[in-house]
Amino acid sequence: MNEHLIIALDTASGISLQAQIRQSVVEAILGHSILPGDKLPSSRALAKQLKISRNTVILAYQALVDTGYLQPRERSGYVVSHDAPITRLVDTPGDVLGDTACDRRGPAGQFDAGAPVRQPPEATSSRVDWDQKIVQSFSYIRPVQKPVNWREFPFPFVYGQVDDELFSHSEWRDCARQALGMRNFSTMAGDFGQHDDSMLVNYICSRSLPRRGIKARPEQILVTLGAQNALYLIAQLLIDARSRVVIENPSYPDLRDILLQRTQQITHLDVDAEGLVLDEAVLQQTDTVFITPSHQCPTTYTMPAARRRQLLDMAKRHDFLIVEDDYEFEMNFLESPTPALKSQDRDGRVIYVGSLSKSVFPGLRLGYLVAPEGVIKQARALRHLILRHPPGHAQRTLAYFMALGHYDAQIRRLRRHLAERRRVLQQAMDTAGVFSQAAAHFGGTSFWVNGPSWLDSRVLAQRAMAEGVLIEPGDVFFRSDAAPLNYFRLSYSAISADSIDEGVTRLAAVLHKLRP
Repeated sequence: MNEHLIIALDTASGISLQAQIRQSVVEAILGHSILPGDKLPSSRALAKQLKISRNTVILAYQALVDTGYLQPRERSGYVVSHDAPITRLVDTPGDVLGDTACDRRGPAGQFDAGAPVRQPPEATSSRVDWDQKIVQSFSYIRPVQKPVNWREFPFPFVYGQVDDELFSHSEWRDCARQALGMRNFSTMAGDFGQHDDSMLVNYICSRSLPRRGIKARPEQILVTLGAQNALYLIAQLLIDARSRVVIENPSYPDLRDILLQRTQQITHLDVDAEGLVLDEAVLQQTDTVFITPSHQCPTTYTMPAARRRQLLDMAKRHDFLIVEDDYEFEMNFLESPTPALKSQDRDGRVIYVGSLSKSVFPGLRLGYLVAPEGVIKQARALRHLILRHPPGHAQRTLAYFMALGHYDAQIRRLRRHLAERRRVLQQAMDTAGVFSQAAAHFGGTSFWVNGPSWLDSRVLAQRAMAEGVLIEPGDVFFRSDAAPLNYFRLSYSAISADSIDEGVTRLAAVLHKLRP
């Protein structure tokens, strides 16, 4: 076996053995560990070395031949192709090292295995004072911290992560395959900066919005990279340094930080059990109100119909706009959901933001914006400058996922499992007797927990992590100059029902140890 080709297979990785072999060979070629003309181990020898089927190796080699990395030689097995797409390296400015960077050919053009190999120059430290060059700092941003390795913890009460067991992998794979088919290829692969996938927009119009009591035409809809992208576009269009803005307290941290880029005139109005507290003295002087009435973020409280009508009346009376983030609107399983605030808007004052990622998986990053046609035209032009358009393949795959009924089935599955997990978590917290949580009316995916007044939830989160328990401290949801430290969020979307009781028991034990 070529001593420069090292292949280690991981049967638990979820990646096929054939794909792992291909990946190892490609990495060795691109990393110049093996070079054009180098002979690879025979399929029989490599299969014996890795203790796998010879057919697996043959299929991997043949796939690499098809992509131009290898070429077969009669009675000699496989060698690295001279046309393999090897990265070109630069030795000195203006001096490119041959066709393959680590060129080891002799004077007659024959491959010379003994010739020295030039290495790329090491990166030098920057002599630029970047603190002086950067014209705007974003160090003020206080995002919710989510450990990348959260799956390694046995009790992950983390928000916004997907439980693999609750997702339709095979159905999504089939839809992605259809989206890659020849019939859809031009839609998937094209550059349509001023347009969205018509199939997806039609299903948003005919399925998603009617569930919220909203009627809209395709011209009034813009597909975005999630709800946060929609909020960013709105802030760029509507808010400047003179704008007076109202947001909830506590509220979605990224919204607050987006708005701080545009204006310092931000008023935080408190939230009670019926959502945003409507202070007319404040609201009559505002330009725009950002609100999450269906499931308030992060408390999960729902604004009742009477307060919604009162807010709309104030908006008309004082001529301000409302941006409705319909946060977690699909996750209603305790009672029937109330119609969106936008459905009651008769003056066109409400701009509606929806997310499609929460019900599928967060990494999908697809959402949408509903607004008057003139606003959508402006938002589309701005989106074009930032990212042109969301990936066509993701849009068309989701469109098929909705058209074939998988999206509705996914929501029903989520509601059923989330309802059970919520029941188990509620019972576990009641038994522990040390937690007080918000009582959401319609469901959602988390509890907003009010700990004892002496508690610092940041310390609790750190100590609980050592016990395998992940929680989200709540201070980042409040304005920084008056953030209480005793709140935290417990989500049940990513933890199995069987693990909840033990997780709460451990969390309660940590809390008891912190008691002064």
